[in-house]
Amino acid sequence: MANSINIPRTHLIMGLCLPLAVLVGYFLAQPMESGSIAVVLLVISFLCVPLFMKWHHPLLILSWNAAANPLFLPGRPALWMVMAFISLFFALLSRSVNSHRRFIQVPSMTKPLIFFGAVIIVTAQLTGGIGIRSLGSEQYGGKAYFFVLAAIGGYFAFTSQRIPVDKMGLYVGMFFLAGLTALIGDLAVIGGSPFSFLLFVFSPDTELVKIGNGAVAPGMVRLGALPIVGAALYTWLLARYGFRGSFEFGKPWRPGIIIVAVIACLASGYRSSLILFGLTLAFLFYFEGLHRTRLLAALAGIGLLAGAVVLPQADKLPLMAQRALSFLPIVPVDPVARESAEASTEWRVEMWKQVLPQVPRYLIKGKGYALDPNDMFMAELSAHRGFGIQASGAVVAGDYHNGPLSVLIPFGIFGLIGFVWVLTAGGRLLYYYHRFGSPELQRLNTFLLACYVAKLVFFVLVFGSLKSDFFTFVGLVGLAVSFNGAPQTATESEIAPEPLTVFSERAY
Repeated sequence: MANSINIPRTHLIMGLCLPLAVLVGYFLAQPMESGSIAVVLLVISFLCVPLFMKWHHPLLILSWNAAANPLFLPGRPALWMVMAFISLFFALLSRSVNSHRRFIQVPSMTKPLIFFGAVIIVTAQLTGGIGIRSLGSEQYGGKAYFFVLAAIGGYFAFTSQRIPVDKMGLYVGMFFLAGLTALIGDLAVIGGSPFSFLLFVFSPDTELVKIGNGAVAPGMVRLGALPIVGAALYTWLLARYGFRGSFEFGKPWRPGIIIVAVIACLASGYRSSLILFGLTLAFLFYFEGLHRTRLLAALAGIGLLAGAVVLPQADKLPLMAQRALSFLPIVPVDPVARESAEASTEWRVEMWKQVLPQVPRYLIKGKGYALDPNDMFMAELSAHRGFGIQASGAVVAGDYHNGPLSVLIPFGIFGLIGFVWVLTAGGRLLYYYHRFGSPELQRLNTFLLACYVAKLVFFVLVFGSLKSDFFTFVGLVGLAVSFNGAPQTATESEIAPEPLTVFSERAY
């Protein structure tokens, strides 16, 4: 009989870790070499495998709205994209070894997502392939494909596990408050060299960098981190406590957070941030059924009074705040702020006039995202010398500042059909959860529906981009499925006369 060899676990771990530590130390002696970076990342990835096996789903939710772009990865992808593929891989691996770890089956969402993904892949193959410059390709634009495909993969990763209802507060906080990380890159720039290591993961606002370098004056700039921070604050508060609970004056910290979020949106200089905030509040007010209560008249009166007192004094606000309010025609703002906003609008309208005639050309086979850098250079040069419109570079890059155009031109009519199918299926699913979901999740389901509809209206009518907004739609639906599970067929006895009985007029 062969003798068994018993090795203590501690000795085994030390025997594996010590040579590994020596190997990593050797490569860290030349940390900037590509081979050294590859080996270190490979070692770290293997060490993180147990962590991902157990916590990939919570990490996906935490990273979904995080403003992080790891510099050490090729192409500097967003963190949520990396976690979407990692979480999907470990979810599939877990399912392959455990038959009880099943994905939440929602065919009404699965079919349109697969169709839309197939259209994207076919279009990419017909228009030059998925070229990624950071990986050695001669073309640009391939990263945009991964934005959309990662969002589709992220949805299936979301549906790989159910979230316990008793952990709702924790997961809602992780999902929405992760947007506060948008401040980290800016704080690293302000803090100077001691915090420069943060820039390897968190990107700073380019406008803030220009101000720090003296390239532009600090008076009339737009700070991109502030609307993300403001949205993170008010979306978390509304998802956690609903419309009525967020304005409960018995707990003044809640209205205080709303005020801070509004100030952040104002200070950013972006008109769109205030518009999206208003749409979210309006749809949440409606879906909670508060428009049928006396609260509607009370809020209308308060809004008119506040507008009559505050808006006439708008010209005394900082220029960035005045620019954010400039979409209101009756608000007096500084001519500099008004001119800046109108120039931005004219820039978009001029671009749309040039882009719209191209729609029939790409109706069947879309343009795709493949981009020749020489075309981009010529477009920018022509615009600089006055031979083309100022938005020539944006047109070549496919940055149309318009939601429907960002779908129709790159992927044609089939892409538009798939996109509309996905959005329709997602909206119907969220409405189902709003009407027939668990009472414990009623407030959250109502907010997810309101946020989804507000974002959809904003995407179509105000501003949108498929590659930067699609993951938002998919994330809201995926979070709802992970909380609620697969929908069941509702019977007539389950249909209540009021969508939310807790918001009845009696409560006021």
